[in-house]
Amino acid sequence: MLVGLRVIKTVIAIAISISVARLLNLEPDHFAGIISMLAVQPSVYRSLKHTLSHLASALFAALLGIGAALVIGNYSIVIAGVALLVMAIHVRLRKTASLTLAVIVAVNTIGTSDELHGNAAYHQLMLVIIGMLVGTAVNLIRKPVHREREEVLLMKSESMLRTMLYYIQYDLMCSRMTPYKPQMRKQIEEVRSYIETGKEISGLIREDRWLNRNEPVEPGDLFRTYETMLERIRDLVKALQKADLSCPERSRLIRAIDLTVRLQERVMQGGKIHSELMLKALRPELLKPEGAVPAYTLFPYYQAYEALAEYVREFAGIKQTFLFVSSRSIVDGRDAFFKI
Repeated sequence: MLVGLRVIKTVIAIAISISVARLLNLEPDHFAGIISMLAVQPSVYRSLKHTLSHLASALFAALLGIGAALVIGNYSIVIAGVALLVMAIHVRLRKTASLTLAVIVAVNTIGTSDELHGNAAYHQLMLVIIGMLVGTAVNLIRKPVHREREEVLLMKSESMLRTMLYYIQYDLMCSRMTPYKPQMRKQIEEVRSYIETGKEISGLIREDRWLNRNEPVEPGDLFRTYETMLERIRDLVKALQKADLSCPERSRLIRAIDLTVRLQERVMQGGKIHSELMLKALRPELLKPEGAVPAYTLFPYYQAYEALAEYVREFAGIKQTFLFVSSRSIVDGRDAFFKI
């Protein structure tokens, strides 16, 4: 089982928080370790945001708890009433992210008020401060690593898009089409999962971008571009499900897909392409019935060319941020596919 960096940082934060709490004779000392877990967030921005929010909620809950304990007592009905009041206020203010912590602090404050001789609120607040500060500090020392994961997902998403075009081209060369359900749909959903995960990671990178303004342009837009390209592949597949594969137009579409893949490979290598010529060739109005081929036979191909043109238009506008794969690996991958 692989242990991620965030897990390691959380364990370190717990150990340091409890050690500091014991040095300061704060009770219960393990509560600082629990709080530190909340501070180790996927991004530094979230750690800082959670720290400020949790500290404000903890201060309010501790003061409310100790006030209720000193004025009314630490009866169970008092604890329940204070917990209800804390929850109601947090829900009203839409601060539900800190609700659980505030309730725990309030209950702990009232529950330990006798044992700590009126210092319960101080202990609870200090434990929260220690846990949040230690957790945030540990997260700052070694920032969350998302850029590498993002690059991997970008590479996977783009290569899977090209692979799907390879499969469609291969099917056409064999005068067949793989059924959309469930085979092609399953492949499309797999690529979509890569893209959705990548969009989430890009969001985390944007949150921490203020720590390093020299980082390249955020590639979150690339995932949205790939998402649109994936939809055009879905349209292409669905159109070809109804196509007559004995039609002469099939050969032209095979060549068009091959050219599309090669243009995409060139873009991924950082090269420039003349997409206008490709788009001109893929204009549906250029289709002309040959011989006795009925017009309705060409309609699925009309839809396929339209989807392919939109696909080209999307990747033609990509501004490369990363050189994902070398030209050699692209060519090797294409040759290996057609040797299967």
